[in-house]
Order: sequence, then C-alpha cells, then structure tokens
Amino acid sequence: MTTKSKKEHNGKTNISVDALVAKAAAVEKLVAAAKKQLRMVKTEHKAARKAFKQAKKAARRARKEAKLAMKAGKAHAKKAVKRVKQKTRSRGLITRRVTETHAAQLTMVAKKPAPELMPPVAIIPPESRASS
Repeated sequence: MTTKSKKEHNGKTNISVDALVAKAAAVEKLVAAAKKQLRMVKTEHKAARKAFKQAKKAARRARKEAKLAMKAGKAHAKKAVKRVKQKTRSRGLITRRVTETHAAQLTMVAKKPAPELMPPVAIIPPESRASS
C-alpha cells in the first residue's frame, strides 16, 4: 500500500509563497469590505430604530390629541343641543284660539235654551196650550 506524503496538501504539492500572499491579500480585502458593510448595516439599523421610536412617539401623541379633540367635540355638541324655551304666552294664545272656535260652534248648535234654564213664567203649561 502506498501512503500519501505529509507534504502534499489536498492533493496539491509545492504551493508557492506568492500564491499564498495573494490569497491572504484577497482575504484581507474581503474582511475590510465585510467590516465596512457591517458598519453600514449597523448605522442603518440604528437609524431605523431611532425612526421607529420617533414614529411610535408621534403616534402616541396623535392618539392623545384625537382623544382630547373627541372630548372637546362632545362637550361642544352638548352645549349646541340646548334650545331656548318658548314663552308661555304663545301657548296661551293657541289655547284661546281653540276655545273661541269651540264656543262659536256651541252657540250655533244650541239655538233653543234648555227648559231648566228658562224662567218659570215663560213656560206655558200643556193644559193652557190646549185651550188656546
């Protein structure tokens, strides 16, 4: 059986120093780019959190103002509903007019007075009517 030599690395032999230096430089550039990207993401996240807090605070204030406006609107609406009472004199005039029309109708209907309302002298007994 043949064994692999310890100098071989993943089937590659004799890796040059220049290639390793180039790879290290490329990795360093990638690390720098990754750090820069991470910083940008962190600053964007920080700005987003700040904007979220401001929006949350503004929403809370808007809700509070809306609640106060609703209370003020209700109080104003209750005051506007009140009406001035009409004077009772106009009601008296209406009742007088109604009673006057009823009285006029009653006088037209009752042309002959009732016998109990007539004086006794004016009532002629039925016996005297037959003789005349």
